Amino acid sequence: MERLLTLLFAPLLMATPKKKKPAKRVVQRKLTKTTKRTHPKKAKPIARAGKKRAQPKASASAKAQREKVKLPAQPTTVAQTQVSEPAPKPAPPTGRAILISPENDKFADSVHPTFRWLSVGGATRYEVAWSDSPDWANSYALISIATEATVPVEKPLRRGVTYYWRVRGGNEGGWGPWSTSASFRVLEDEENP
Repeated sequence: MERLLTLLFAPLLMATPKKKKPAKRVVQRKLTKTTKRTHPKKAKPIARAGKKRAQPKASASAKAQREKVKLPAQPTTVAQTQVSEPAPKPAPPTGRAILISPENDKFADSVHPTFRWLSVGGATRYEVAWSDSPDWANSYALISIATEATVPVEKPLRRGVTYYWRVRGGNEGGWGPWSTSASFRVLEDEENP
């Protein structure tokens, strides 16, 4: 009986392995050929059972080229021109300040009055000057970034004396013209006539 079974099934057992091997080879060849035709750079050999597929090694020059592509281009000429050319200075103010207080020909009740004026277009600082003579021979000055300035404690004005004051605006480009002068008189002490 065993012999009968062997005779009956022997052709089937022998035919099956022979048919499977050529089928695999044909499939492998077709995949490789179609892959090579459609994508010549991406063609990869099909791995066989039991063997590891070899990884392609990238050369040092290929890595360097990839790194060069990732880096942005440096605009060296633009940076050099920006550094070498200084920013132009603004023109000095051309307007004149309008004086507010102390008012012209009025009285100031303090030996430390606060000078106030209207701003000048383009000015980033102001120079305030005052003197007890109309020819400005004996004058004092302050620099202010606001549109007001107070006579310092170290240099109080004298009571009963007439003073003249003026203002000019300035910026990084220089000083503008002086305003017209105004005069005021410091009130005398009522206790000491």
